[in-house]
Amino acid sequence: MARFQKGTSGNPQGKPKGALSPSGRLREAIAGDIPKILGVLRDKALEGDVQAAGLLISRCLPPLRPESASLSIETGGGTLGERSEAVVAAAIAGQIPHDAAAGLMSVLTAQAKILETLELERRIAALEENHGKHKP
Repeated sequence: MARFQKGTSGNPQGKPKGALSPSGRLREAIAGDIPKILGVLRDKALEGDVQAAGLLISRCLPPLRPESASLSIETGGGTLGERSEAVVAAAIAGQIPHDAAAGLMSVLTAQAKILETLELERRIAALEENHGKHKP
């Protein structure tokens, strides 16, 4: 047996449909004044108010994204160790940003874990084959 009936509120004395939350009421109250508020905030920022400038910048400009870096790493012939050495060398030489190097190292680490798992699976299968146990 259902505890609540479909279409019937569990709290009939609760908030009526369409009622605004406190933040919704505030938005509605200041909606017409937004251009004036932004103008005052802009003026304060231009006068040197760092908090006003910070607020405007944080709300109006998108955050900076890390620059993309270009680094040529051998994908077929080089070992993972050689590739990681190339990433570290490029970061130390200033050829790529350190955050890009960290990202590349994360990718290489994930690749190493995948290769390690595949190697373990291959070895287990070979052991089972040699001892007469076959996977179903």
